[in-house]
Amino acid sequence: MSGIRNPYGSFSRYSADLCLFLLVAKTGQLSAAATEAGLSQPRISQRMRALEDSLGQTLFLRERRGVTLTPDGMDLLAALQRPLGDAIEAFDAFRRKPQSDEVVIMTDIAFSTFLLLPEIASLSAAFPNISISVLSQQKPDADVSPKASLTILMEPVPDGDDNATLLFKERVTAVCSPAYKARHPEMHEAKDLADKTLIDLAAKADAPWYTWAGWLKEQGGTRDTAREFIAFNSYDHVIRSARSGLGIALGWEGLLNSDDPASGLIRAIPAVLESNRGYVLRAVDGRAGANTAKVFDWLADTFATT
Repeated sequence: MSGIRNPYGSFSRYSADLCLFLLVAKTGQLSAAATEAGLSQPRISQRMRALEDSLGQTLFLRERRGVTLTPDGMDLLAALQRPLGDAIEAFDAFRRKPQSDEVVIMTDIAFSTFLLLPEIASLSAAFPNISISVLSQQKPDADVSPKASLTILMEPVPDGDDNATLLFKERVTAVCSPAYKARHPEMHEAKDLADKTLIDLAAKADAPWYTWAGWLKEQGGTRDTAREFIAFNSYDHVIRSARSGLGIALGWEGLLNSDDPASGLIRAIPAVLESNRGYVLRAVDGRAGANTAKVFDWLADTFATT
């Protein structure tokens, strides 16, 4: 058995770095490979150096604009590209296949809190023989959540995609409590918000939704002039704070109805911004069965307003 164990043991020590080697060879750049792998460029460079040292061979020529394979690197690529590439694709397909008849809906915390969870009892009652669960995250990613069969995410409006349907477009206004508005009757346009307390949802610069910075920029204002800026990592906390009179929040039409007195919110200023994004219901490729299709149709009928 030692003859079997040794090759497997040897490959297991190198397998992760060999996958990274294929990425670097494919992209021709350490930075591009690092982005695709979700690593820093120094880290992937370190891993490639370690691989070369372990093999005792130079695999790349490092140049100003990227990397080039050496003859040894080309030999390794030729040996690995097809079998390891096939293994990567096969594992990804295996990981994505439905594990059971369960339907898992992945969405962000805001949609889950304000729309989906209030309807989850009705959804379960409509399909008593289907196990339905909800996976909510601040910024969900179905690629790293193999159980998700449906997603409801803020993303660009789909065009001609049979696996997706737009529930509603992103339309955003500034909202506050009636008491806060009464204390600041001078608020009529974006520039009037500069010295007010702005409440935001904590997010990275590439967040797929309006932040105060983006919303004010399109309105001709600037976040930098705000006297006070407060951020929470939950949209529920953002809205609760606005209702309490803390300051002004961004309100997404579809999630909130600030025109309803029961919402506890009113528009701070009349302006409404609409983007080319929206909440999109999508069946995840390779994970959609008959049960998923039934739940998809129910969600579309319940939440689509377009």
